Amino acid sequence: MKVGRWYWVILFAEIAGCSGKVALRYRPRRDAVHHYVLTLRSSREDAPIVAAVARTDHVWTIYYTQFGRAGSEVSIQIDSAPDLSPMNGATISAFLDGAGQLQRTEPDTFPGLTHDMVLRLRAIAAAMAPSFPQEPVEPGDGWTVTTPAPLEVVELSGQDSSNLQLHATLNALQKSVHDQIADVGIDGQLPAVETSVPTSLGVLAARSSGTITGRYRFSLPRSVMVFQELSMRLSLVTAHPMVGRDTLLSRVVTQTTIRLQ
Repeated sequence: MKVGRWYWVILFAEIAGCSGKVALRYRPRRDAVHHYVLTLRSSREDAPIVAAVARTDHVWTIYYTQFGRAGSEVSIQIDSAPDLSPMNGATISAFLDGAGQLQRTEPDTFPGLTHDMVLRLRAIAAAMAPSFPQEPVEPGDGWTVTTPAPLEVVELSGQDSSNLQLHATLNALQKSVHDQIADVGIDGQLPAVETSVPTSLGVLAARSSGTITGRYRFSLPRSVMVFQELSMRLSLVTAHPMVGRDTLLSRVVTQTTIRLQ
């Protein structure tokens, strides 16, 4: 039985190799240290009945270090977050499986940090997960990625921090003498969520919807995220008779970029 089992494993690997497909796997190096810079740009537009200020813009820059740990654990330490200084020194661990899918983060509580900062910290940890498919793939193949809902979705729509299902596509496998980079595209629709919004006219029923697009570049031999960018567009619309159908209440646009230094 063992001989037969290994025969099929070897045969499957040979078929995958002949077809040009590659098994993308997450194999973190223990004690590896990587330094990153994250830039988050966010703009929000509100209707006059929602806020006195029509548009607000924010830019956050966060420097952090990723440490390899035993198994498939990585630890994230915030080195400097000038715009979110209470996060400085905060550390969070992310646990991933062999396909780079995020399993959980620890710890659950962070004394001294507000809820939104905790969500940002978890989002940084989740960004380290490449989320590869179980089966071998070649450029053009796609699979499903599970990722936590962005903080802005939680704040604007009122939904909890549940996971989103996005679509990933292997754009290219870029090989060099010392490296092999998987270039992966990401896109998906944010689920439509029924919510309510306080306005100068009272609390109005509304619906949120949006899109997420982006890409990431992951080094397979080094098992490290090299670059990642993610853009999100989220709108909040009401159909209340007092203001008319499909009236835009709020729109949020964010762009997050992560670079290996």
